[in-house]
Amino acid sequence: MSFHFVQMADPQFGMFASISEYTDEDIRERHARGLLVRKAPERITGFADETRLYTAAIEATNSLNPAFAVVCGDLVHDAANQAQVEELARVTALLDDNIAMYLVPGNHDVGEAPTADSLSLYRYRFGPDNYSFDQGDCHFIVINSSVAFDPVNVPGEWDNIVQFMIDDLSAAKARGVQHLVLFTHHPLFQEHAGEEDSMWTVPSERRDVIVRILRDYDAAAVFAGHLHKNVYADDAGLMMVTTGAVGYPLGPDPSGIRVVHMREDSIRHRYFGMDSVPGSLPNLGSSD
Repeated sequence: MSFHFVQMADPQFGMFASISEYTDEDIRERHARGLLVRKAPERITGFADETRLYTAAIEATNSLNPAFAVVCGDLVHDAANQAQVEELARVTALLDDNIAMYLVPGNHDVGEAPTADSLSLYRYRFGPDNYSFDQGDCHFIVINSSVAFDPVNVPGEWDNIVQFMIDDLSAAKARGVQHLVLFTHHPLFQEHAGEEDSMWTVPSERRDVIVRILRDYDAAAVFAGHLHKNVYADDAGLMMVTTGAVGYPLGPDPSGIRVVHMREDSIRHRYFGMDSVPGSLPNLGSSD
């Protein structure tokens, strides 16, 4: 068993325009939080930058011809902006028909604290927000981490996620799959599973539940986005890979995509800036 997939995160149509409105005080506040926001030379309207970057990501994926591609959330910046949604859909449709595309909801797609209405709108536009699929001898599961982040408005949705994970992963494990992998938007953690809560990760109250389920079924890895920069962690064998943005970067990594190689005995991955994506699937001798 051996195949590749491409992971993307945070194309976030409309973010460049939003950040171009930041005052010097806004930028200083972001810098104090470790976000590398840059002063825009002029006010931006529309989403030409996002179109350029996401188109490059889709074209690079077509050249690589992986088994599938996944976008780990924040598809748009403003879920109420239909033009952003339509441009996302237009560019996504440029992906070759033989490459499956899987979408993951982010907080900008369903809200910081999702509601029944925001979830209904997402599902109408993009399909299920919690689902799974197989590729080769591997099983992949997608959950709505914005619900896990704050389920105050939809507590039943969090209960549904927990039961879905247990039922789905137990069935996959019973089939004898080689690797179990979770896709989310929010990382579960940045350093280790027992770290303190922050605005960037799933809170420990629900993180602990997710991690326990993943461990119960010997899950190998979690791939996420949300941070707009690359962060890697490993907690007792559970790999946590947070991938930089296709869109506006908030760390030292350029806009880019991640290529992941699923092997029988390992999972290897590498992040490529948009200007350095190879023309064919690379030999991933190590992960970074």
